[in-house]
Amino acid sequence: MAGNAGDDRLVPIATGLKLRGGGGRLTARLIPGGIDQLEGGRAIYVGRGAGPWQCLQVEEHSTYGLKLVVKLVGIDSADQAEPLVGMDISMPCKGLVDLPEGAYYIFELVGLSVQLRDGRLLGTVRRVVETSGTPLLAVEPPAASRSEHRRDEILVPAARSICTLIDIDAGRITVDPPEGFLDLYGI
Repeated sequence: MAGNAGDDRLVPIATGLKLRGGGGRLTARLIPGGIDQLEGGRAIYVGRGAGPWQCLQVEEHSTYGLKLVVKLVGIDSADQAEPLVGMDISMPCKGLVDLPEGAYYIFELVGLSVQLRDGRLLGTVRRVVETSGTPLLAVEPPAASRSEHRRDEILVPAARSICTLIDIDAGRITVDPPEGFLDLYGI
């Protein structure tokens, strides 16, 4: 999925930096569905929570599974890398490639409200579940609905036939699930 990559927000791409050997290399856990656009010379930000975040340059990187191994410019020993242990890696949106029309970065979908075509609120996207096929939007229903229906989340396929409108600027996804789908969740 993709969208507008032209703003200054920081997008989390990996968490929990750890030392990897004595040459200043670090490893971190990639955030599933995150950004895979690291390359030599690319600026990344390393920090945690509200910051401060430090801008560093990638010298080289590799991935295996959900692990990222990164060598940063000017970090050439374990002693120099030690202060970065436990921090996270983010990337500025403005450095991301614009995706084709109708495609979205996962971080753009998280936090959007999800409503049915008739305007009823289904909930808020809390995460995107990658599958071997169509990704699923994990939608958290409003608190009143959760207690009434006893569901913590509703898994909505992110198929174009179901997600009929995605409006990032309005913060909303309109869905038209197939007949009987909402019955599975007691809605």
